Amino acid sequence: EVILEALMVTVQIALAATVLGAVLALPIGILAASNVVANKAVRTFFRVLIVVIRGIPELILAIIFVVVTGLGAVAGTLALAVGAVGLLSKLVADSLEETDTAVQDAMRAAGASEPQVFFAATVRQAAPAFVAHTMYLLDTNIRAATLLGVVGAGGVGFLLLNASRVNQFDVVTTILILMVTVVLAVEALSLWLRSTVR
Repeated sequence: EVILEALMVTVQIALAATVLGAVLALPIGILAASNVVANKAVRTFFRVLIVVIRGIPELILAIIFVVVTGLGAVAGTLALAVGAVGLLSKLVADSLEETDTAVQDAMRAAGASEPQVFFAATVRQAAPAFVAHTMYLLDTNIRAATLLGVVGAGGVGFLLLNASRVNQFDVVTTILILMVTVVLAVEALSLWLRSTVR
């Protein structure tokens, strides 16, 4: 029961961090895409920002947030959310840049405005990739949230560390089986969502 409660906290940390990261990453990723933003200085600024965020390891972020907010799930959530912004905004920018420009040019030729071209052509093409990237991020965040629990950022990682210290291998095995089950469930959800978006 204690393990399940801790696992729920880990999943909640990963979910909250993914949602928060996705909300922040979308505008940053859009502003970093060369086929969306014409101004080179703006694009370069956001590309550099993404690189800087990605350069800071999540474990370091977790330690910083533990110092700022104290031990617990908030520190883990904030650390993973910042990490998520770094990864997802890059993937969003890349997905937007990989869209077929012929579709956008055709819409412009038909008299569509730039916002119409962006939402109807660019976003429509990039949406399945964005869903796939977000679900992948949730998957990695669940594993990362487990690791961050070791430094006091809440969740099942703390239990895992304690159980391994005192050789409670039955507890370690139970936690690992539950983690694999959760990751498989996320993978199944990801497949379903991608097929729905397409």
